[in-house]
Amino acid sequence: MWAIIGMLTTGVVISLFEIPPLVKKRWWREIIAYFLLLSIGMTFAVLLCLKINIPTPINWIEKIYSPVTSFVERILS
Repeated sequence: MWAIIGMLTTGVVISLFEIPPLVKKRWWREIIAYFLLLSIGMTFAVLLCLKINIPTPINWIEKIYSPVTSFVERILS
């Protein structure tokens, strides 16, 4: 529980330093991108703190390329 509170507090503190210059320069798209990336990162951090198994994209890539790999291996053998 304290790890999650620490993660969220760190995200808020980082935002307090990063957001005001962006607002001052009126870089609205950068602010949206910043919040999107920060939200994704904080979500993954909280999920890791809760020890929830997050699927990796490597499994999807292996399933996509396994037929291609076996085809190439069959050709080269």
